[in-house]
Amino acid sequence: MRRVLRSLSLWLVTLAGLTAAESVPPHPPVWAFYYAWYDTPAGPKARWSFWADKQEAGKATRWLSPAQPLIGAYDSTHVATTAWHLQLADAAGIDAFLVSWWGGANTSGQAFETVILPAAAKTKVKVALNCELAQFHAEVPKLAEQLSGILLRTKGHPGYLHVDGRPVVYLYQVPFAPKLTPATFTQLRTAVEKRAGPVWWAMDKIAYQKGSYGVPAAWRQTPGIDALGFYGTFSVKRISTEAELTPFFRNYAAEVRQTSCKLLLPMHPALDNSRIQPDTAYVIKGLEGATLQAYHRSALAAGADILLLTSFNEWPEGTVVEPSADWADPYQYLRIIAGWKGKAFTPPPLPPK
Repeated sequence: MRRVLRSLSLWLVTLAGLTAAESVPPHPPVWAFYYAWYDTPAGPKARWSFWADKQEAGKATRWLSPAQPLIGAYDSTHVATTAWHLQLADAAGIDAFLVSWWGGANTSGQAFETVILPAAAKTKVKVALNCELAQFHAEVPKLAEQLSGILLRTKGHPGYLHVDGRPVVYLYQVPFAPKLTPATFTQLRTAVEKRAGPVWWAMDKIAYQKGSYGVPAAWRQTPGIDALGFYGTFSVKRISTEAELTPFFRNYAAEVRQTSCKLLLPMHPALDNSRIQPDTAYVIKGLEGATLQAYHRSALAAGADILLLTSFNEWPEGTVVEPSADWADPYQYLRIIAGWKGKAFTPPPLPPK
């Protein structure tokens, strides 16, 4: 009889565990904006880019970032540093990097193909283009040529992020008078896909209209867009508290749900752009992770399909989760993200210089 009761108890415990596990929905993917535009005097371009605005005898003056990276200023073409970034993301449960891309002629373009993509192939973290050219580009054929070119060169690469078997391209747009319109996007999509094959298009789009912030009707009716979202809450609308974010996100989500698009919502750990935009500076305090948690709860409450982490390493704007030497716990934000995914964060070894 005792054996029967013991077996019954074990069965009930197992059943309860399975029921609890089945009742917890999977956490949405986390895609982080990643920046590979950093140069240092030790790198191939032998200059400072995005770390400082001047150079005197090889030393940075007027540091642009409000905080210091744990490993110090680095060059985005440094293979070991890029590999470490991907290892950090993997350890934290970040699923992908959306890499700022301005074409192939600059540091970010070169680093994407020669450094970042090969490193991503060795981890679970995948990478995709965050195309920033579209917001300023009036010449659709030229843009289509550049974009289809890199998609062809990276076609089938194991490090590239795919959704539904298609390579992801995020089209970033400034919210004020961007060049891209529904008509020119359709031209761009048609030209790129004719040459490079089907693409999973994520569109950055938010605008103020009729007393609220949402997705303009013309964009909601534009075919070929797979996801709609936006970069952050410090340009078109400056908010950061949970009481502000929750209704704001829900209103935006309601408009996206009128389409078949996936919903992308942003999360910031902090913000301080006072060194690069002193006249229009805006600061969001990190509050030792409380701010990031508030964004996370609000985005989940709105039903986000994918969470956009703004950012992994945009140091001049101070929206970073990359470890900083200025924080009591350099890995504080990565530990929080790992917790969302039910992981215990273990930092990988620091990269060699």
